[in-house]
Amino acid sequence: MSAYPQSLAPVLDPLTPVQREAAMALGRVLVLAGAGTGKTKTLTAGVACRIQMYGMRPSQILCVTFTNKAAQEMRERITSVLGEGQAPFWLGTFHGLGARQLRAEPEVAQLHPGFDIRDADDATALIRRLMKAMDPDTVPEPDTGKKCDVRQVKKMGERIGHLKENLVTPEAAPAWVRGLIERRRAARQMVDVEGWEFAVRLYQIYQATLREQNAADFSDLLMWPTLALMNDRSYRDRWSQRFTSVMADEFQDVNRAQMLWLTYMSEYSRELFAVGDDSQSIYSWRGAKIGFIRNFVREFDGARLFKLEENFRSTHHILQAANAIIARDPGRIPKTLFTQKGDGQKIEVLSYDYASDEADAIAAEMGRRAAEGVAWHDMAMIYRINRLSRSLEEALLKARIPYEIIGDVGFYHRAVVKDALAFLMLAACPDSRQSDEAFRRVANVPRRGLGAKALGQIEQEAQDRGLSLCAAVTTATLPAKVRDSLLAFRETVSRIGQIPDMRLCDRLDTLLKETGYYTMWREAASEEGETALQNLSELVGLAEGFTRLQDLLEHAALATASPNERGLDRVQLMTMHRAKGLEFPHVFLPAWEETVFPGMGERNYEEERRLAYVSLTRAMQQATISSVGYRQGVSARPSGFIEEIPAEHRVTGWLRQQGQSKRRETGGRFRHTAAALDAMGF
Repeated sequence: MSAYPQSLAPVLDPLTPVQREAAMALGRVLVLAGAGTGKTKTLTAGVACRIQMYGMRPSQILCVTFTNKAAQEMRERITSVLGEGQAPFWLGTFHGLGARQLRAEPEVAQLHPGFDIRDADDATALIRRLMKAMDPDTVPEPDTGKKCDVRQVKKMGERIGHLKENLVTPEAAPAWVRGLIERRRAARQMVDVEGWEFAVRLYQIYQATLREQNAADFSDLLMWPTLALMNDRSYRDRWSQRFTSVMADEFQDVNRAQMLWLTYMSEYSRELFAVGDDSQSIYSWRGAKIGFIRNFVREFDGARLFKLEENFRSTHHILQAANAIIARDPGRIPKTLFTQKGDGQKIEVLSYDYASDEADAIAAEMGRRAAEGVAWHDMAMIYRINRLSRSLEEALLKARIPYEIIGDVGFYHRAVVKDALAFLMLAACPDSRQSDEAFRRVANVPRRGLGAKALGQIEQEAQDRGLSLCAAVTTATLPAKVRDSLLAFRETVSRIGQIPDMRLCDRLDTLLKETGYYTMWREAASEEGETALQNLSELVGLAEGFTRLQDLLEHAALATASPNERGLDRVQLMTMHRAKGLEFPHVFLPAWEETVFPGMGERNYEEERRLAYVSLTRAMQQATISSVGYRQGVSARPSGFIEEIPAEHRVTGWLRQQGQSKRRETGGRFRHTAAALDAMGF
């Protein structure tokens, strides 16, 4: 007789013994889940056990992931197992859950109910505007480029983000940065003293502006709740007592603020179920601290560690290659992946003189595999950095192989979508300063004669009278033509915003029609115009699923990808970072040269090693590594990671040339006959 309710049999019976034991464990639990070992299945089973075995309510379980896609997949899995309404109510991303917490008590961030969320692009635009408004003599001279150019604005934004990730408030920033400068000087490290001191002043102005506009950026969503949890005992008790269990996915990627948030939110229950893999920690450059997962068992008394080592994705040769490379990471938690899928095929290792030769050879091999029945979307090229894609794309285009680059501009980050949402925001509250950024974005789209000088006059009028920018149009001294045009624009958006009982999607469609935005793109008579109209049509359709503007704007700010970007029958191109979490039967790994990977200079060598591990373990059936002797004008030699793969698990050259290939058909609409591929030049 099983030690769990029969209702859990469909969830727990298919698991391996260690997966099952981990899912049923209570307390502080770390599930060290190697690549392809079923971590999501184990986490889902853990949620099910807490609800059906231990009687926890879905409303009292907090489950956090890093992406909306992962959160949705988890919600669907739990719902399919337990039924509708049984997924944790607090299931989402760190930013999404932080936003909910902040909306419940916005005063901890000195905000008011109904605050707006600024996404990364909006935050950057605000930083740029504030920098340009400062005395030019106070802006430091950058090492390269000009003052207030894109590069300097980005750097200052990153420094403000770094301060927030370390829970440094504007008031505490001067002392914190002085300490940073002293530590780096003591370690004889280079430090940009003038740049950091300027970043502190800019941070204080930036945060004051956000508060004035009743707005928060992404970093605020977690910083202020975490600071309140740290410093306010009643707030901490109030929130931690809401949850009987806290569960976290991709635990190897948490930063300091996220770790403290998880720790405090689980303080009352002492239930923290963390799933991750230190060997896949590849985001130190955005604040992830690998020490949190590696020190978990030491940090929490009585914590338990479960290792998932059986891989269900890749064959033996692929795993042995990955194991050999990652085994040389001195700080890793020991584990060894194994599989019951058989030996499979050895890693193909190829070398060429030039990048164009490498790209042409890969494209030709893809064509041959397509002739054998492999679908295009079952083949992927994974490379270290984006600039490597150019020669690969050219080869695929020349060979007429369909492909897509994963990681293009996200749907909600596209300019036309942001414009459309700005129209909605402006129509909702034209007389509130909360709409000022929306006014700046669309007041001159289509063109209404509003230049920098006229906008400056409106901004001065708004400041003098305490008005919103849209309201200041009615009293500002402007050229007659500009004034008439802007007054008509204000009347249009205000009128549409006040129409009662109008569906959100209809309000958006009407705004786009009556402001002339649709017409502007129709008259563009270009591919860009056609694409813009398609994006707008998709957004109007998406708006049908929302009744409140605030919900749509929050969804847009937190979303990362277009609803139509998945499942295309094309070869997939992506960077190693983008590939994490994905899998493909056939993986090509170009540009494994010392100058590219691990690369020269200040790169974290052990993190590059983990990238090699991640890249290899994306392959299910076949992995192919290639390098060149000369790339982009620089002599190169093969990456040292290649030599770390044991000789018995790799072969030099294509397997088909040595009579060792055992290709399996994977299906798909792009299957070609040998004759068809011959006609294409393969």
